[in-house]
Amino acid sequence: MKVTYSPRINRPAIASVATVAGWMLVVLSLIVLTGWAFDLRGLESFVPQSPSMKANSALAMMLAAVALLRRDHRDLPVYSAFVSMIGALTLVEYFGNLDLGIDQLFVRDTHYVFFPGRMSQYSSICFVLIGLSLLWMRSQRVMLRELSRALAAAYGSLGLIVLASHVLATPSLNLIGPHRNVAVPTAVGFTIGAIGVQYANPFEGLVRLLHADNPGGAILRRLLPAALAATLALAFVVTHAHTKFRWEAGFSLAVVGALVAACLVTVIVVTAAALEREDRALRESEQRFQLAANSAPVMIWMSGTNKLCDYFNEPWLRFTGRTLEEELGNGWTSGVHPEDLLECITTYGDSFDRREPFQMQYRLRRRDGEYRWILDRGMPRFIDGTFAGYIGSCLDVTDRKLAEEALADLERKVLEAQEEERSRIARELHDDINQRIALLIWEVGSLTQTGPGSESRSLRNSVEAAVGHLRKLANDIQTISRRLHASDLEYVGLANAAEGLCREVSAQHQVEINFKCDPALPQLPKNISLSLYRVLQEALQNAVKHSGVRTFAVELAGSASEVTLSVTDHGVGFDPERAGWKQGLGLISMRERMRLVQGQFAVESTPAKGTTIRCRVAIGSGGPTEPVERETEAV
Repeated sequence: MKVTYSPRINRPAIASVATVAGWMLVVLSLIVLTGWAFDLRGLESFVPQSPSMKANSALAMMLAAVALLRRDHRDLPVYSAFVSMIGALTLVEYFGNLDLGIDQLFVRDTHYVFFPGRMSQYSSICFVLIGLSLLWMRSQRVMLRELSRALAAAYGSLGLIVLASHVLATPSLNLIGPHRNVAVPTAVGFTIGAIGVQYANPFEGLVRLLHADNPGGAILRRLLPAALAATLALAFVVTHAHTKFRWEAGFSLAVVGALVAACLVTVIVVTAAALEREDRALRESEQRFQLAANSAPVMIWMSGTNKLCDYFNEPWLRFTGRTLEEELGNGWTSGVHPEDLLECITTYGDSFDRREPFQMQYRLRRRDGEYRWILDRGMPRFIDGTFAGYIGSCLDVTDRKLAEEALADLERKVLEAQEEERSRIARELHDDINQRIALLIWEVGSLTQTGPGSESRSLRNSVEAAVGHLRKLANDIQTISRRLHASDLEYVGLANAAEGLCREVSAQHQVEINFKCDPALPQLPKNISLSLYRVLQEALQNAVKHSGVRTFAVELAGSASEVTLSVTDHGVGFDPERAGWKQGLGLISMRERMRLVQGQFAVESTPAKGTTIRCRVAIGSGGPTEPVERETEAV
């Protein structure tokens, strides 16, 4: 298993280091400028009998401080350019034997005869580097940010060398040529500025490693200060001994070399021991992960940032009957069913590019050659905000899928049996009972064909009343017959049958139903027409019973690819979320009707604002698509 380790950064502790460094440079520059304003040598040099920081250097350092504080603003290049320009103009003065008048522009330097008020060549070069590093420290290009940190390391190292020479009481070490000395305040400013630039991007470079919450960061934090302190201490001891005991220079260098070598060996041994402990702990962690993954009752896979799989657990390998080497990379795709491969790869690739979780089902070949349905869930892995790949788990859901299909088939058969039983009852009501009632009406009606007389009139009235009741009974039986079996669908289609249903409900319950139908509604398969008709029946029945209003709207529309149905009322409404757990059989029946034809069912309702039931069913490409010509009218 390939493990990618990424360090974690302690963000709060380092977020303001660059800002603090900027303010420290501001204070340093103000102290030096105050010394020049009031001719206080101690504020100009910090160390007695040492060179002073020039006014131009203090001004350049102030501009560098402002640039560091304004590192996230658009005016950063302006301050950076001024810093580099001050250093560059001074270098032009040196190499061109010119006096541009910038050395004593603000104050006059009375302490030097040669080049009064002019910073050294080294300081000039460093200010040019400081301006460039400040300019590029927040660049969008990684190479320029790296160059910025490298320049900061260069002038920061010079500042440390100057400070070390003063600590070792050998200030002549930074006097490589005439007028090339660097003042202590200037060296301090170089060091602080270098630290500020390094911390301007705390999640890159040396700062990232130094503050990383991992073994490398811990070792660097422990050993780096110790190495610097040990080196400075050794240099101090040897320098002091060289002066006091008058050692020869070669012997002093030999002592320094031996002590540095001893320190390096110690650092290497300590680092190796720490890394060995961390590596052992990491291997133990990997073994625990592999043990847990191989003991899990699911198949687990992992992939890297290149979309290629680099790990499969034992349950996956046992399922496929293949080796780990065969499955790595894209080898696992050879077991995916050819009909599912394209969708599988597309889903995985699109989710990978968006760094989003995904779930998909596909058929995977088992070791015995049988294809089994697999439910695959993948999650992106992020380590400290850095994308590291994906991890996924797979379950064999073939049995569940078969059970769901069997249940759906059973529900379909139950509804089909229900429709067949309804058809049988409807035929019996219509063809037998209703005909017998009609015959009875005719026979009773013939009794009214009698002569005059009071008894005849009374008998005639009674018979007419009985005939009226029988006619009403026949109409009710006919209504029940149509409810049980929508025979109109087979002859006139969904549009006319739905219009007839709306007219019947309107007359029966004394309500107004505004029916609209798209003239381009195509002929529909029998199962879709029947499902939509039953949904319309149930929706109208619920609206009449529960809405509390007397006006309703029904809209039937369609195209060659789909058909839609909506039933709307502006009655009392309800909260679908609260009513979800106690839905009546009507809503459940309508939803199941739509599910069986792979349609969509939605209920939109708000208390006191009415209810709308919407259905949408896609029409199969093999079904008829000829439109039914009819007129739109209100019922």
